[in-house]
Amino acid sequence: MKGYFDEAVKNNEITAYLNGEGDYFAPEEGCMGYHNHMINFMGMLGYLKRQEHPYQLLVKYFRLYLSSLKEDALDGWNLFKNIGCYYTLRQDNSYFLTQNEDLMDELTAEEKKKIGVLCRYVRDNFDKVPGSAQMYPIKKQMKMEIKYGCPYNLLTF
Repeated sequence: MKGYFDEAVKNNEITAYLNGEGDYFAPEEGCMGYHNHMINFMGMLGYLKRQEHPYQLLVKYFRLYLSSLKEDALDGWNLFKNIGCYYTLRQDNSYFLTQNEDLMDELTAEEKKKIGVLCRYVRDNFDKVPGSAQMYPIKKQMKMEIKYGCPYNLLTF
């Protein structure tokens, strides 16, 4: 990965950063050819941690990211993985994340509905996600998200 979150902010490339596009691609540890969302998510949080109001900026950038997504298997997958990163890091109060604040609680009903639409789309079209044949089945991954701290069934938004 060559690009850092401060560059993504400066160049208005938040979505490309969180999706791992172009210079923002961070290869998965096993070099399976897909993006490691956790590396970028931690990079974003590291940048935000140094800002005056990091949690409010996280909400702002996540909303911006969410608004750019379309009903597409890859967009749904990237969203699902980024939400998973958030809850995994929130679980142990990493960076500035605490159990007292929840990103999903900050979203409007329409934004949550979009999450539900995209997560259902990726569930139903997981075979269209690049590299999905080498991954755990999507239903197993969705169960793992709950295990790692996501209190919501993203499919019901």
